[in-house]
This record gives sequence, C-alpha cells and structure tokens, in this order.
Amino acid sequence: MEDVPPSGDADFRVRLAFSARLAAWGRSARRLSPRALAVKTISFFPILQWLPQYKWKVSLFGDLSGGLTMGVFNVPQGIALAAITGVNPVYGLYTAIFPSFFYILFGTSKHNSLGGFAVLSLLTAKAIERMDLEWSEANATAPFGLTSGIGSGSMLNLTDSILGNGTDSYDEDSLLVDDVIKAGPNSIAIATALLFTSGVLQLIFGLVHAHYLTCYFSEQVMSGFIVGGVVHVFFAQIGPALGLELPIRNGPFYLYYRVSDLIDRFPNIHSPTVVISASSIVFLIVSKEFIGPWLDEVFFFPVPFELVLVIVGITATNFAELASRHSIAVVGNMPTNFPVPTAPQLELSFSLFWEALCIAIVATAIHVTVAKYVEKRYDYHIDYGQELYALGFVGVFSSFFPVFPVTSGFQRSVVGAAVGGSTQLTGLFSSVALLSVILYIGPALEYLPKCVLASIMLVSLKNSFLKIRELGQLWPTFKIDAFIYIASMLLTICYDMVQGLLFAVVLAVATTVLRSQWPKWHFLTDESGTYRECREGFERGGFIVFRFDGPLLFTSVDRFTQAVNRCIAIWSKKRATEFVPLEDMQGDAERLDEKISRFKSKRWIRKQEKIRDDRVHLVVDCTRMPFVDYEGLRTLKKVFKDKVAEGVDIVFVVIQADLLKKFDATDFYEIVGRDKVFTSIEEAVEAGAVKS
Repeated sequence: MEDVPPSGDADFRVRLAFSARLAAWGRSARRLSPRALAVKTISFFPILQWLPQYKWKVSLFGDLSGGLTMGVFNVPQGIALAAITGVNPVYGLYTAIFPSFFYILFGTSKHNSLGGFAVLSLLTAKAIERMDLEWSEANATAPFGLTSGIGSGSMLNLTDSILGNGTDSYDEDSLLVDDVIKAGPNSIAIATALLFTSGVLQLIFGLVHAHYLTCYFSEQVMSGFIVGGVVHVFFAQIGPALGLELPIRNGPFYLYYRVSDLIDRFPNIHSPTVVISASSIVFLIVSKEFIGPWLDEVFFFPVPFELVLVIVGITATNFAELASRHSIAVVGNMPTNFPVPTAPQLELSFSLFWEALCIAIVATAIHVTVAKYVEKRYDYHIDYGQELYALGFVGVFSSFFPVFPVTSGFQRSVVGAAVGGSTQLTGLFSSVALLSVILYIGPALEYLPKCVLASIMLVSLKNSFLKIRELGQLWPTFKIDAFIYIASMLLTICYDMVQGLLFAVVLAVATTVLRSQWPKWHFLTDESGTYRECREGFERGGFIVFRFDGPLLFTSVDRFTQAVNRCIAIWSKKRATEFVPLEDMQGDAERLDEKISRFKSKRWIRKQEKIRDDRVHLVVDCTRMPFVDYEGLRTLKKVFKDKVAEGVDIVFVVIQADLLKKFDATDFYEIVGRDKVFTSIEEAVEAGAVKS
C-alpha cells in the first residue's frame, strides 16, 4: 500500500499551486493592462519617441538640405525604375514619396531611405509579364489594354497597355474605371498587390523575429544574386537604349531567349536612339568619374548629373522635335493629380504569393544590410525587429497608392547624409520636393526620351557589376564562400531570379551542413608552454594531443571516429620508423649519434625504458566542439571503450559548461570516469605522465 502524505503537506502543495496560478494570472493581466497595451502600441511608432526630442535649431537645416538633395536625385532614378517595372513614369515618383513618408512613422534608422531598387523592379516586371501572359492565354478573345484599374470609380490618368511595355497611355485626360472594358488587372494593380502581399509577409517576419534568419542570406548569396540580377536589368534596358522592341519573355532560362531576340533584331537598331544613348552614357561616366570629385570639393554636396542629363534631354527633345522628326520614344503623358487612396486587389495575392515572398525576402535582406552599414558608419543603435515591422507597415500602407515594391538603397542613404541629413525628417522633405515636381513640373517630363532613362539605369549598374571583384578576395582563402558567390550569380543569371535566389540559399545551407559533417582535426604540440596546431605532434612519453574542430553531431560522428583511428595509426607508424631500440643500433655509432641528435632537436628523446613502452596516451581536446548532441555523446563513450580495449590510455579535455552538464545528466562518468576528464591539456598530460 502506498504511503499517504500528511494532510498538511497536501494542503501546502495546493496553496503553493494556487499561488503560482495567481502569479501567472497577474503577469498576464499586467501584460494586457491598458498601460502595457499603450506602451506596446507606442513602440510601433518610434516617431513618438524621437520627434519630441528633435533639435530643431541643430538638425532642421541639415535635414531640409538633405531632403531636397535626395528629392532631386530621386526624380531621374524613380522614372528609370518605373521604366524597368513597366508602369507609368509618374508611379516611380510616387514610389519615392509614399514609402519614405510612412517610414518616418515606423523606422528607427535616421539615414535609411526607402524607394525603388533595380532588382526588385525587375522582379515586379517579371510578375506583371507572367500575369499578363496567363490572362491572355485564358482570355484569348478578350480585348486587352483596358482594365479594372486600381479600384472601381477611381480617377486614372492612364491605363497601362498590357501588350506593350506598360507605359503607353490614352489621350484622354482622365478615365473612369467603371467606363473601362474590364480585361484583367493592369500593371500597377499587380505591382500594388505585390507590395501589399510582401508587406504582410514582412509583418509576419517581424512577429516571428525572422530578422535572425537573415543570416542565412549570407553576403556571398546576396552579392551573387545582385550581380546576377543586374545582368537581367542590363538586358532589360539594352533594348530601349538601342531603340529595339523586344518580345516579352518569362520563365526559367528566359534570358537566353532575350539574348537571342536581341541578336536577331540587332540589324534593326534605331540610329538616332543609339546616338542619344551613347552620348548620355559617355556624359554620365565622364561626369561621375572625373568632373564629379572636383565639383564635390567646390560645392560641398554631390552634383545630380542625372538630373542635368534629364533637363538637357527634355530641352533637346522639345525644341528639336526629336519625337516627331526622328521617332525618338518619349515618356509621354505625366499625370499631375494627387492619387486617391484605393485598396489593392487582394484577389491577386494568392497568384503572386511566390513572387511576393521573394520580394519580401530580398527587400528585407537589402534593408537590413543597409541598416547595418548605417549603424556602423554613424554609430547609433537600430532596432532590427522594429525595422521588419516598419518595412511591413510601409508596404501595406503604400499599397493603397500606385507604388511598386521598395527597399533601402545605399546611394540614397549616403547622399542624404552627405549634405547634412541626420534624422528621419530628411525623408519628409524629400517627399515634399518630389510632390512639387509632380504637381508643377510633371508635364515637362513628358518629353524625356526613354533611351535617356535606360542610359541612366545602365550607368547606375556599374557599382553592382563591380561587386564581382569580391571574388578576387574570396578565392585565395575562402574557396567555399567563393563557390557560393559564383553559384548564386550563375543560378540567378542562367535560371531565373526568384528560383535562383531560392536555390542559392539552399546551396549555402547545404555547404554549412557539409562543413559541419567534415570538420578539420589537428595534432597539438607544446611549444613554449602553449599547445598549438602542427602536422604531427607527439609529446613526451608517447602522448598524442588530438583536437576536433567542429560540432560533434550525428552528421560528424563517423568523421570523429575515423579521425581518432587515423591519429593513432599515424602515431604508430611514426613510432615504428623513428624510435629504434638501442640494441638494434649497437656497432653503428655514427647512425646512433645522428638519430639521437635528431630526436633531441624534435624533443622526442626519451629513456630506453620509455622508448620500449608501446602504450598510447591519447588526449582528446573537446574545447573546439561548439555543441554535442545525443549521438555525439554516445560516440565519445564508444570511442573511449573501444580504445581502452585496444590498450590506449584516453582522456578528455572539456571546458564547456553545457557539455559538462550533459556528462552529469547521463551515464558518461559511469563509463568514462571523472578522473578521465580535465579542464586543460596541461593537466591531462601531467596526469598521464604520473601514471606512466
């Protein structure tokens, strides 16, 4: 019959359990209290913390000048990115306005500037082309070019042409969506749906603290992806720069067909367009590389050569009538209205999920990379968890306007800071400047040649192309990292951008697994009181100090066992060839003197009775094992039992508290014994020397 505990003890346990539940309820209630909820809500709006502390006299002028400068730089860049995306140029300006404004409310970085990014724009363009092709195949008899727009009843200034490049517009000043023949989503509707879906995914990333997972998107993976991505951007812009109309290509290996189309149509290049493109490229390269550094010292701020080129291009096209006389393709209609907020078409989210996931991941990885650069350069703290929420909220709220996916950019962030921008208000002033351009200068942009935009984008790709030089630094020392870089780049170029990035990440993770499966191991030898790595290290008395550099997991236990066996085999072979018994050498004095001299130089001389001792003393240094799993612990015990049975004196050196706890919690000490575990190599060697 079981013993029944005293009633007093039972009552005490009941009261203790009840008190614990009360304490848990109290903690939950405190977390759900109005004050706690208010604090949590406010934490999503960092502006409520930094704006009351804003130093108006110190920072206002710098933020104003930085914002205006960023606005000037964003005009040509935004229009060029819109051309890559395949939407009306004004949407590129909207993309530089609304995300920057919303980021002020949610962001913690003082210098990150959100806007379009060439690779994201191309990913968006590929999604638009895919949706267009799918819709055309499903509705072969339906009219194209007229769509349901962004929402019913909204006023639009253009309707994107699905069959064209997405920037053709109607002559009417405005067109009601309800009056349009509905034939599927237009380009900007697809782009806003992508932005909304990617924003929701980024909010989910924030909820699960996924910013820690950005480590899997290593610098080599992202660098290779960006280099591969700009190759796609290059071939997307080379057509407009040469005045060629190329067919839409999509899917894996589409770049091969794009190059084939380019070769087939090369005899049809438009000479006036080529002249303008070549002149624009030469102007930008000479200005940026030679004139720019000198002017920066004179004016103390970067000169916007792209804007200068845009102004020259507009003026020349307008007064020389290049569009009508020489058939130069121009931007065309530029709306001057402020867009009405309209909900994105959520029914597109499921069809765009994989593209949105890739965009969310790439945008997050780039944004975090820029944030880390800014944090290090300007020495202040950035909350990366909040940055994920900021990206998500920016994407969701911006999707109510005609905006395509965004992320941070190095150039935008650096330009604003270079002229004095020091807080998030720089983005506000940049948005105001761009809004003024749309409202008052927009009609002038209608005469901007598309080949000028293509030239601006082609020149802007130079720095991304130059990242290929990182391979020269990686290859001599970090060949696996260089392999990941090359694989990421080639997968992105040869296959497809979305799938290429996915395969590159999988490959990078696979190399990590393989490297943990085959860690390196070393002999250690005592030099000047410090044990260091060497090719063959045997201590006095026949000691072998062996170190395993890597985790001892189920994937690496075979490697560990093989390494121990090979270590002992090398020792035995060395001992058989080097330690010759003295009686075998009698009568050969010169050979004996030479042998003894060599032994002394290598600190391997021992007494004859020690030489005849064939017992192996093996010290296994476990200090470089970051963690050991269940299978690894079993392997340590098995290796110990096997080697003891073979006559090997084996001990372990362990300093990790976590591993020592595992020893205590299991039967390790029952099999191995506490006297076989030491905290330093010196202790293990001395203990073995005493026993021998």
